[in-house]
Amino acid sequence: MPAGEMNFEQVLAPVGIPRFLSEYWTKKPLYLKGEKGRFERVFSWPDLNQILTWHPPPQPQLRLFQEGSMVDLRRYIDGPVGNLRLSPGGLMALLAQGATMVMDGVQEVSPSVFDLTSSFEDVLSCACVANLYAGWRTQKGFNVHWDPHEVFVLQLSGRKKWQVFAPTRIDPLADDIEAAPPPKAAPIWEGILSDGDVLYLPRGYWHVAHPLDEPSLHISWGARPPVGLEFLQWWIATLRRHPEARKSLTGLDDPQARKAYGAKLAEFLAASTQGDPVGQFLRARHAMRRPRPHIRLPQAPVEQNAPLSLEATKIRLANQSALFVESEAGEPLARFFVGGSYWYIRPEFVAAFQRLSGTQSTGIKELVATIADKSLVPMFHGTIDAFAGAGLLFKETD
Repeated sequence: MPAGEMNFEQVLAPVGIPRFLSEYWTKKPLYLKGEKGRFERVFSWPDLNQILTWHPPPQPQLRLFQEGSMVDLRRYIDGPVGNLRLSPGGLMALLAQGATMVMDGVQEVSPSVFDLTSSFEDVLSCACVANLYAGWRTQKGFNVHWDPHEVFVLQLSGRKKWQVFAPTRIDPLADDIEAAPPPKAAPIWEGILSDGDVLYLPRGYWHVAHPLDEPSLHISWGARPPVGLEFLQWWIATLRRHPEARKSLTGLDDPQARKAYGAKLAEFLAASTQGDPVGQFLRARHAMRRPRPHIRLPQAPVEQNAPLSLEATKIRLANQSALFVESEAGEPLARFFVGGSYWYIRPEFVAAFQRLSGTQSTGIKELVATIADKSLVPMFHGTIDAFAGAGLLFKETD
């Protein structure tokens, strides 16, 4: 970890990661008192000023809210269509009148927030997004609400009063078939988040935050672990390889024919449970994560064309954190999906490709060691060179 970078474990101190995952994660809220100023290296007011000055984000990344309603963007963003600009005067006037500033996806414009977000994702094994909230007066930005994801609040500066209410529907979804009724009971937790404090709220917990007539700055990380419905959708989609699943449903007027057809599809699902479909789904989700771009100029273009060296060359994925390699018994080739296309490799190379990472490089010598038949090593080298030429892999040297 680079000097000065904060990670997920430090955010949770003194509660360790194992305890958090076993006692709190997706189960119950957690409030942690922290030392003032401990999040300055993550994000600060000067960082926000710099973004607004040099990289003013477009709508809807930058939004203003007041008492539960979004402020008309024309009051703080002006200019012709296609060349919208931030109106500093309009922005300051609205903030002075009690509007709350919300900047979505701040990890895309702040390296330190990106690094911490990556640490969240590594521990929680799911995608995370960091949204920033800044308020000055006493008007709340949002009314009492719940979020369809896990929430981690880091109070960066100032204070804010929070109220947390118990869920009124177990594990609600953003596109649920039934709405969660508003809470009627008293808050289960109420307190002041001060500079350095952390609040974790599982999905579905109602909450509201009130500014205290002073500058307040916090970042809220939304973590989205996959849910059972997403697995079922992915699982059903895997049936596309069977002709019966692609069959038109015309001509099924006979009840017995419909019953037989349904039974055949059920057989395919039952057969797939003999493996580890949930594990496959989770690995496929992990492979969808994109690492921070690893740009190494001027040497990288030279390294991409350099011959492989068993002792010096290291390999890194260019566009993904990992690969989900699909390999079935009896099939002549395995495959993985990157950049909108399937790419194919020999089954003997699967173990090597599963070791590849987009966050750290792996020595070609270590990859070759996974290949039992050494006569295939020249072919493996050719595969690496071909994929490097296609932009799927980086070849690196120390």
